[in-house]
Amino acid sequence: MKNKAIFVSFVALFAIVLALNTVLASDMVSNVVVKIDGIVANEHTPAIAGEVSNTVPVEVEFTAEKDVTDVKVEVSISGYKNDISAYTPRFHIVNGSKYVKRFSLELPSSIDLDKLTEGTTLSVEISAKGEDSVDRDYAIEMQKDLYSLNILSVDSANKVTAGNTVAFDVVLENNGNDRLDNTYVKVSIPELGLERKVYFGDLAPKVDSNYEDSYDNIRDTNNKVLYLTVPRTATPGNYNVVVEAYNYDTSTTVKTRLAVEGVGTQSGIVPSITSRTVSVGEETTFNVVLINPNDRMAVYYLVAEQSQGLTVEITEPVVTVGADSSKSVQVKVKATNSASEGTHLVTVNVNSEAGLERKVSFTLNVEKPASSSSAIGFTGSNAVLVLTIILVIVFVVLLVILIVLLTKRPTETEEFGETSYY
Repeated sequence: MKNKAIFVSFVALFAIVLALNTVLASDMVSNVVVKIDGIVANEHTPAIAGEVSNTVPVEVEFTAEKDVTDVKVEVSISGYKNDISAYTPRFHIVNGSKYVKRFSLELPSSIDLDKLTEGTTLSVEISAKGEDSVDRDYAIEMQKDLYSLNILSVDSANKVTAGNTVAFDVVLENNGNDRLDNTYVKVSIPELGLERKVYFGDLAPKVDSNYEDSYDNIRDTNNKVLYLTVPRTATPGNYNVVVEAYNYDTSTTVKTRLAVEGVGTQSGIVPSITSRTVSVGEETTFNVVLINPNDRMAVYYLVAEQSQGLTVEITEPVVTVGADSSKSVQVKVKATNSASEGTHLVTVNVNSEAGLERKVSFTLNVEKPASSSSAIGFTGSNAVLVLTIILVIVFVVLLVILIVLLTKRPTETEEFGETSYY
């Protein structure tokens, strides 16, 4: 009886193993091994430690159990404000072959963690159309930095004219797990030798809502405005702005860009007359006045844009203007025979030595000459002048005739009034 029970148990165990092998055989892959930052992860072992904001390598190894097309491997960490994921393009696997897919994942930041340590899950999915996906989950224990500063935002103007002041509105946050005393923020433009430092004070950790009440009533964020004055002599161009937040325990840095324009570059390019009228075949001239109020020489480059039916010629494409002086450049425009009647836009691009472009626009009204005036060789404006002269001559002739008639009339009346006695 005992031997029979042992035999039955053996048969049952064999059946379970056979059934398990049958289930596993239905999977398209087997022997899935996942390494996180070089450490082999296991669903049943302790969690792998991960530090906030670190970029870690993830490797997924597996063996193909059948030929399958359109296979995709995806790794992801969900549950935060922005989901973290990476995946491969679709590929083909061959039965019996071993594959390794590599990824880089950026772990959640300190901002995403509410506590010093927090557990999260790395999910691995191997899928294909028409096949059951293979899913694995691995635990990661995230560790928040004890001391960590985060520059939430830096708001400032994108451009400033040399000699003016630009404001930088900085918001600073303590996203670590401990209090940060005596924090500072420094804004600098190294290429111009500019620097300004402001004291931001003590920042509490963002641990719980009651921390402010129990620890000197300080906040986890602070906001202040720093001002930098750009020298009037600064060379126009784009500069790096470095914003650094720090205290004794930690520091962080962000960079932004600031465009510096030369003094008067916005108003130093002035068109004289912006509109003219010509007939087909005629030419006219516009003037662009370049004003340089700086204490150094400036160079301008003028380029005319193409306009259909018009020929545009700039007398001096490259112009040098001395300090505190101005110069006028002629732009000659001719309406060719192909120019259509109506208003045409003439645009001249003016570039300074800093590459800051300005567009100067003129309007040219093109008129077709009247046929009668063309027959006698007059343009539209000359025909009006000739007609005016003719009318003046006719008026003068009529006036002379009227004067002559008025002077003769009394003589004729006296002759008719004489009496003959013979």
